Amino acid sequence: MSTDLSQRMMAAIRAHQGGDLGAAEAAYRAVLAAYPEQPDALHYLGVIAYQQDDLDQAARLIGQARQLKPGDPAVAANLGLVYQGQGRGAEAEAQFEASLDLEPRQPEAWFNLGLGRMQRHRYPEACDCFRRALGLNDGHVQARRHLGLGLLALGQGGPAAEALSSCVEHAPDDARLKFELGRARELAGDLDKAAEAFETASESETEIRPKALSRLSVVRRRQHRLDDALAAARTAVAGDADDPDALRSLGHCLKALGQLAEAGDVYRKAHRIFRDPAAAATTGLATFDTTTRAKLRHDAEQLDWLVASGRHVDTLAPIAAMTRTALAGLPAAADDGELVPAPTSGDWYNRCHYLQPADRIPGGALGSGVDAAIVEADYHQRAPGITWIDDFLAPEALASLRRFCLSSTIWYDCDHPNGYLGAYLQDGFCNPLLLQIAEDLRAALPGIFGDHRLMQLWAYKYDSRMSGIDIHADFAAVNVNFWITPTEANLDPDHGGMVIWDVEAPLEWTLDEYNTYDPAQQAAIRQFLVDHNASEIVIPHRQNRCAVFNSNLLHRTDDIHFRDGYENRRINITMLFGHRGG
Repeated sequence: MSTDLSQRMMAAIRAHQGGDLGAAEAAYRAVLAAYPEQPDALHYLGVIAYQQDDLDQAARLIGQARQLKPGDPAVAANLGLVYQGQGRGAEAEAQFEASLDLEPRQPEAWFNLGLGRMQRHRYPEACDCFRRALGLNDGHVQARRHLGLGLLALGQGGPAAEALSSCVEHAPDDARLKFELGRARELAGDLDKAAEAFETASESETEIRPKALSRLSVVRRRQHRLDDALAAARTAVAGDADDPDALRSLGHCLKALGQLAEAGDVYRKAHRIFRDPAAAATTGLATFDTTTRAKLRHDAEQLDWLVASGRHVDTLAPIAAMTRTALAGLPAAADDGELVPAPTSGDWYNRCHYLQPADRIPGGALGSGVDAAIVEADYHQRAPGITWIDDFLAPEALASLRRFCLSSTIWYDCDHPNGYLGAYLQDGFCNPLLLQIAEDLRAALPGIFGDHRLMQLWAYKYDSRMSGIDIHADFAAVNVNFWITPTEANLDPDHGGMVIWDVEAPLEWTLDEYNTYDPAQQAAIRQFLVDHNASEIVIPHRQNRCAVFNSNLLHRTDDIHFRDGYENRRINITMLFGHRGG
């Protein structure tokens, strides 16, 4: 480097380090006027642009420096930062990796690589990056905090709590950190300490207050302190009436107390806010950031079906086209149920674009098959509790519910290896008719439901190429499972419904043992059934048929072989009542 260039660069760097960005920028530009391809001047001028939030200019300048000085790890790392700020996750990751290949002893580069992987929901790799950063700088508090968040995302509550609690010592007034620690302790099952963390976080007059109160409400419900749970949820909603988490927490409390109508109103408000197509784009949530081939294929078929039926054509036709484009752009190797990044071209993905009304049925929603004397006797004679009912819903109720399931764009849940889609009570699968069905069932069959209240409600939708849910039990007392797809759509009349075994999962089994996709645990469940000489009962699919059984009985979706076509997709609806072992 010539003396003149060296002097010019030193003057620019001193101004930059002194915080005089205007003088530094002028000095770097003067260098480039004399030496147009000076990589360090390009690099540092790009850093100033980054500091001033001019990301496009930063990418151009640092990109030029990267081409001129490919062996400089700092240039690669800073280009990664710029790409990260632009939302170019894969390109940012490539730059951080290149920088670390050149110089692995960079804790900040490892940290930033971990952040990128967290944003793309690659949590094991992200945690590895944060550990590498901590190995080089044990005092990197943000790396430790994000390690805790990554472990939390992986369901490792204990290790997450350990990492996050050590961060609290450095930031005792950080309400969000206390909230994150509460989540970790809740996941680890330490409910008392979780409640303590949420209560502390809720004392802050920040945006985290309603979220902390919402989680406190959840913990109090798990501790069977329903009055305290309700008070926390109502306080959260009073603080922010448009916070979906707070509203959902209030809905959960009202549901647990048996106040279904009010719970339904609250759930529907939370859904409208959370899934509003006009709302600002939401990042960092898997429901908006990830998708599958099966999900996009379903959405394209549904939107095309709605457009063909003449509903909201001007609004839905463009969304249908964007969905088909996103489907065509998926990696060729992606399986139906493999989670991949969601479309990034707009905030239309996984929003509620159409919601079909489904109101209460005057005179009752249940059909002629719900005869209390016959159904209750059959349920109890098949110990420990199994029966099935044909003509379950009144014809008007069946037709209305089928319109709702076909038309409503509420099939947001795609996180299932088999590719089927889910819709849940707290996130769109909630209307007056569904709640009426739950109420009418409890009233019609007291010998089965007793004091068991509705605890959960969902629906799953499959296309003809999918397999169903493997052997499991549910966390409830009574399971109600019914089918609304026309009988003629099922190409195998002897199957397509469900299989139930006459043996209960042991009460000492945990949720991970009796409700899991894990192949090893599935093998253990099958061996348990053999060891206990379990007999299986096959209940074939029929439209408007309902299976009612002890939720602790092991069961699975039967083999599925349905016709192609959107209206032929298999739809089953599940209602859970009461608590397991209750």
